[in-house]
Formats: sequence, structure tokens, C-alpha cells
Amino acid sequence: MFKEIHYYKPNLEDVIRRYRALYDAKEPGHAMIYAIPPAPVAEPVPALNNIDLNTQMEAYLDICLRNYALALENTVDICDDLIPTFGPNFGIGDYSAFIAGEVVFTEDTSWAAPVMKSLDDYKGFTLREDAYWVRMLERALMHLVRQTASGPIPIIRGFYSPLDLAHSLRGEALFTDFTDEPQKVHQFMEFCADAIIWIASRLRRITGENFGGNIAGAWLKPGTICMSEDIACLISPKTYGEFARPYTQKVINAFGYGQIHTHSLGVRCIPEITKLERLLGVQISDDPNVPRGFDKLEWLLPRVNGIPLTIGCTPAELVTNYDLITAQCNIQFASVVADAKEGKELVEWFRGKAG
Repeated sequence: MFKEIHYYKPNLEDVIRRYRALYDAKEPGHAMIYAIPPAPVAEPVPALNNIDLNTQMEAYLDICLRNYALALENTVDICDDLIPTFGPNFGIGDYSAFIAGEVVFTEDTSWAAPVMKSLDDYKGFTLREDAYWVRMLERALMHLVRQTASGPIPIIRGFYSPLDLAHSLRGEALFTDFTDEPQKVHQFMEFCADAIIWIASRLRRITGENFGGNIAGAWLKPGTICMSEDIACLISPKTYGEFARPYTQKVINAFGYGQIHTHSLGVRCIPEITKLERLLGVQISDDPNVPRGFDKLEWLLPRVNGIPLTIGCTPAELVTNYDLITAQCNIQFASVVADAKEGKELVEWFRGKAG
């Protein structure tokens, strides 16, 4: 199904060299680029709520892999800084259901409904290697390892942060718990941090390291864990600093380094997130009906504590603002392009600027 990874990314070693330089940089001016065209789809992907994962998981993943192989063929000539990777996507429900809760599937995503009636309920949770979603995630990753061989790198898409996990298990009541039962929240957050360390340690033994580091689209230093801080978008920076950052830090400390995903809705919390130690970067996904991360860079850049951001932009925005932005910071530009031709041309322009 796949060719050897250098077929898709002939400049792989140069890409890794640039990432190493980005993370080691003491001064601004280092920039990376993702040029992302629309992905062709050769084979319709079954709706998640129409398949039986118990018996059809591998078949479902193989359809997704065949489509990804076609997408990679479409981008062979785009020598950007994205490294071919593929992870199982069953929505988001499995991110907490490995502890407790039923996964509710829709056509293309999932969630796990909250299961806690009180903060004390977490004391009844156990981390079990024979839990359904622990076994399913391990099974999915082992299949991907077999199917990708020396081609795209099999990955875990990421993990909840302790705050995101706490919210998934507790639900909206967590927001009043911060003021009503703060000490219990801290105890619960400690459990959530330990649970993420437990599941991540198990799954990472399957995927291992590649090319001297961890790969998640980007090359990351060995021992990097990727986590989402989506619920940080719904709280104040002060609340994040008190109830969330210490536990996200605990998870990072258990592995070595951290990479964080969050959203443009929560830009106000990014200065607090970037106080995390041994943080390699923050990826900002744009939300509807709020300013994009790119539109907030003037406010953000002086406040991100020198941490590189991964930020979405148009090709025109990148070209127009490249000099101004890279004079202030190190950054990864994620640009959606119209097609592979535009992606190739954009990367060629970028290499002329950045090297």
C-alpha cells in the first residue's frame, strides 16, 4: 500500500535538521512551513455510527489508509516540513472512555458522556489493561504498525490534557467545582494526570520513536507528549494557572517534553500555557465566529514566552507578513493551498526566504 517514507518525503533529513534548529534556537528567525492541499478521496469512508468496530476496525482503518496513500501521492512534489504520519481516528470519545463512559458515535466523530455525579466518584475509577477502549486502541495501533511498515509513521493522534480529561468525565459541573470544591478538584486533577501518563506509556510502547524523536506531523524531541488544552478556552487564565497547568506539567515531566494543541477561542490563555516548562510548541486551531489565531499575532507574539506557535494562514498572508513575523519569533506556518501546484510554488518561495 505504501512506499518507503523517503519516496513521500525525500527531504526528510533536512526537515528533521530544521526542527532541531527550531527547538534549539535562542533567537527569532526560524520558520517551518506546512502547505496543505485538499486531500483526494478515492474510497468513501464508512460512517463511524454504521460500523461495528469489534469486527470491522481493521477494514475501516485500511480504507482510511488507502485514501491517505492517495493523498500522499498528491503531495510528493511539495517539499514542506510535514512528515507523513497516520493515527486512528474514532472521534474523541476514546480519549476518556479508556477510564469510564460509553462512546457515542455520529457519522464522523464521537464523544463520551460525563459519568461523574460528584467529584468523589473518581475514587471508584480504575485503570485496567483489559478495559475495552484500552484494548481497542492498542489493537488499532498494532494494526497500523503492521500496515505502514517503512512508510508513513503510525502515531497516536494525541491525548487529553488533565483538564480536558477532567471535563470529559465530570462535564459542565467542573466549572463550578473550581470555586465550590477547589481542593477536591486538585485531587481529581492529580488522578487525571496519572491516568494520562498511564495510557500514554502503554500506547507509546507500541509506536516507539522514529528518526531519533517522536513524530506527529512535526519531528519532536524524543520523549514528547502531545496534548489538547481545549477546555482552557472556556476558563480564565488565572483558573488555568491554578488548576490546570501544574497537572499538564506533571504529564510533561513524566515524558520529557510537551506539545500543546488549543483553539483561537482561548487565545487569552495561551500566555499561561506557554509558561509550561520544556514545551516545544503550541498549535492553534481556528474556530468559527471568533478572530483567527493569525489575526491575534500582534497581541500574542510578545506574550508567548518564546514558544513557537503553529498558526494557520493563507499563502498571501504568509508572503506578505513573513519578514515581520519571523523578525519577532520562531514559528510554523500551516497554509491551506488550492492544489499541489500552489503548494509546491509556495514552498519554493518559502525556501528562498528561510533556507
